Amino acid sequence: MMGLHLINARKNRIIVCENLNYFWDEEELFDISSMWHEGNTVEEIAEYFKRDPDEVLIALIHLAREDKITRREGGLLLEH
Repeated sequence: MMGLHLINARKNRIIVCENLNYFWDEEELFDISSMWHEGNTVEEIAEYFKRDPDEVLIALIHLAREDKITRREGGLLLEH
């Protein structure tokens, strides 16, 4: 079976989203969590931090995996 890995090796690998900034300060993640629980949209959070909304989404995924945020009615697209 080990030879199968070499036969099916991927070619032309692409690093996805390499232009995004994945670094957040601990305090910023706390603020994102608070804003999420207050009902702010991804776009509002991104605007507050002056970051790409996709970077906020990645931060939210991280916070969800760490059990720091939970699902909310309306999900990501919650609007006031």
